[in-house]
Amino acid sequence: FASGAECRVIQDLPGVDLVVGPAETSSYLVWGKRPRGFAPLPQGVVLFLGGDLFYAALLARRLKYPALAYTEGVAGWSGSFARFAVPYPHAADKLLAKGIAKEKIRVVGNLMLDAVASRETKAGMRRRLGMGEKSPLLLLMPGSRPAHFEGMLPFFLRTAELVAQEIPGVKAVLSLSPFIGDGQVAGALRGELAGIFGVTGEYYPPEAVADREDKADQANKPDKADEADREAGPALSGRLVTGEGLPVIVSRDRYELMAAADLALTIPGTNTMELSFLGTPMVVTLPLLYPERIPLEGLPGVLGGLPGIGKVLKRRLIPKLLAKTAFTAWPNRLAREYLVPEIRGEVWPKDLAAKTVELLRDEEERQATAARLKAVAGETGAAGRLVELIREVLAERYGRLSSRFAADGQIGKEQNTCR
Repeated sequence: FASGAECRVIQDLPGVDLVVGPAETSSYLVWGKRPRGFAPLPQGVVLFLGGDLFYAALLARRLKYPALAYTEGVAGWSGSFARFAVPYPHAADKLLAKGIAKEKIRVVGNLMLDAVASRETKAGMRRRLGMGEKSPLLLLMPGSRPAHFEGMLPFFLRTAELVAQEIPGVKAVLSLSPFIGDGQVAGALRGELAGIFGVTGEYYPPEAVADREDKADQANKPDKADEADREAGPALSGRLVTGEGLPVIVSRDRYELMAAADLALTIPGTNTMELSFLGTPMVVTLPLLYPERIPLEGLPGVLGGLPGIGKVLKRRLIPKLLAKTAFTAWPNRLAREYLVPEIRGEVWPKDLAAKTVELLRDEEERQATAARLKAVAGETGAAGRLVELIREVLAERYGRLSSRFAADGQIGKEQNTCR
């Protein structure tokens, strides 16, 4: 799943003091070789936020720290963790069913919701995009993992072209993950799947947009891309123009875009929870036209990567796994019913486009969906409750806390391992 950009992205997060990469982390866990700049204190805690619990358990043992896990219900290496924090009661039920003691489990709420923060109002963002109030905004969210992005970008672009044929005023905007670079956008437009879906296009990264605008101002002779710019609005990040002439704004302001959108097209994942909190209707898509291209984790991922037989196993295994999965979108999983449509299986852009057009033409249904999504998402505050749980574990292990942990709201700087 790794994009290679994880350490860079984490380092830019506020409050992060040090990021340790996979190789240095493994060396420290196995051999005890301390990473450069890593100076653990006598008192501390290991907080697991995702990935493989095994590494967090090893790190806690190496550091002689207590460990906490924030999990959706996964409970491996349970003896190594002082507490399990979960987002919802049903996740706590999963842990109880796996034999985790009730006193070790705490429902804190969904951390994903605390991360959602828009610096712009919906009306303000639409003005920045050069849009009127009545123009429908279609948000494309093809994922943050390169293996997903390569196929889903052309899939969504072709869908947007088909939607534009039915709804001429629609404005398409691409939300670009910080884990996806400009080169990967251009590469996806030239890839094999772009050819299969019949998509062509040109991508203009931010610096190219600025340079072209400067030249156009000097020459006062707008070209095709300049016309697309005027259609798409002011430069926020970059521009993409499809072969059919559909202008697409490319931006990394994902929460602002989520809040401003009338409808989002996304794959399963964190995005579906964030969109729910903001009350943005969505269509969740999981095409299985080429299941051998889908990355898997754990043992299935290892087997799927075997030369020759790996692709065959994926073609057989993934459709069976999906058939046993009732819901893939977070709001549907939480509600245990279809709050938002899921288009999955052997589907093509035309199938997604048909549902997209239907919803864009039904404002009443979108408003009803928005209310249901907000209700199922819940409220913010999980981060604060998790901090209190950390302080509880620290006090339990060390008794009197050092001054570094004693101040209200101050847990100390983070030293993150990037695995």
